[in-house]
Amino acid sequence: MQILDCKYNNITINEALGQSLELLQIQSKSKIFFLNADCIYKAQHDIEYRNILNSAELILPDGIGVKLITRLFGWRMKDNCNGTDFSPLFMAKAAQHNYKIFFLGAKEGIAEKAAHNVSKHVPAIQIVGAQSGYFANNEAVIEKINSSKADILFVAMGVPLQEKWIYKNLDKLDVRLCLGVGALFDYLSGTLPRAPKFMRIIHLEWLWRISLEPKRMFRRYIIDGSKLFWLILKQKLKS
Repeated sequence: MQILDCKYNNITINEALGQSLELLQIQSKSKIFFLNADCIYKAQHDIEYRNILNSAELILPDGIGVKLITRLFGWRMKDNCNGTDFSPLFMAKAAQHNYKIFFLGAKEGIAEKAAHNVSKHVPAIQIVGAQSGYFANNEAVIEKINSSKADILFVAMGVPLQEKWIYKNLDKLDVRLCLGVGALFDYLSGTLPRAPKFMRIIHLEWLWRISLEPKRMFRRYIIDGSKLFWLILKQKLKS
């Protein structure tokens, strides 16, 4: 599936879990990225990010925005595979196969707290390290990750920084699989509360995000979202 030159794998969340585990079994290193409406908008103005995004072995659709855009182009998105829901499920699957995990990202102490909370819910999980996303010595962080013997690296630095960091450093990393997961550690640590379940069911989590971070999220969902809609409309008129 492709929208405005951004690809994604149109699969169910169960298929995504299965394919992610398969990526861990191949010899080459792999990347999993998530595509939401904000990613599509940013990719229109940042060609480097768009190329890096499209280079991932698995790109999962995230959110009502991508679902609506997909419908506008006459297709149907099979499942909302957003990183906040997908990642804990994938971590539980990884624990069953004894894969080791490293958390990189967010503000000081957040990754550690997220790791602690996940470990309470999934006792068998092996989170072998955690590191803030604010650091000066890149090589030292890579050495810390490699020394941990982690198989899976979750990177939470926000779009497009996390995707660019993964792409530029993948050759130096010894991990098998990297995922760019945005605000995941903020949610897992309890720093950022998730929208009530009923709001998620009726696809209003974006409204909850605006209520928590009005300045930043109003721009993302309303201003940039309107600009993205206009770009899509122009694309539709051309076709």
